[in-house]
Amino acid sequence: MNALLDNFPSVAVIDGKEYSLNTDFRVCLKIMAALEDNELTPLEKQVVTLELLYVERPQNVKRAIELAMLFLNYGEEITEENASDSAKVYSFEKDSKYILTAFQQTYGIDLNKIEYMHWWKFSYMFLDLKEDCFFTKLIDLRNRKNKGKLSKEEKEYCYKIKDIIDLPQIKTVEEIQAKNKFMSLLGKS
Repeated sequence: MNALLDNFPSVAVIDGKEYSLNTDFRVCLKIMAALEDNELTPLEKQVVTLELLYVERPQNVKRAIELAMLFLNYGEEITEENASDSAKVYSFEKDSKYILTAFQQTYGIDLNKIEYMHWWKFSYMFLDLKEDCFFTKLIDLRNRKNKGKLSKEEKEYCYKIKDIIDLPQIKTVEEIQAKNKFMSLLGKS
């Protein structure tokens, strides 16, 4: 797809039938928040994705989820290689206020006031935020921290603002089940 020539997708074709998509960035951000939510099981995350993204739920759920993930990733296939390329450096949920101000600073867009923006347009703009906004600097710090490439002063700075720097860890289902089992053994479930 050529972003300059082609319209962004608004439907998914599943088993020969077109299903309309809720393409506004806010809907997709809600899906992304659900995908990051440690309290939800993989099945619950899929249900949230289907309910939010599709106007009408497709019969072929497996294909609907595959196309949803493709849509959320701007039409690019998700492979093991690009899915695990690097540690996570931002969270739409935790960093929302910095993303909001970064869009305002970079594009003069108040995301709270616009009626609609397609998820892909939002994402492309998100990937091209100004280098001098706090959010972009935050991503750079997190990225270099993950790679162990911070100076002594930067390490001290990151420690001082660790509540901003540190991102919540996304837990696997097994980790959540193990914690729940442990807590039930303690009588605290």
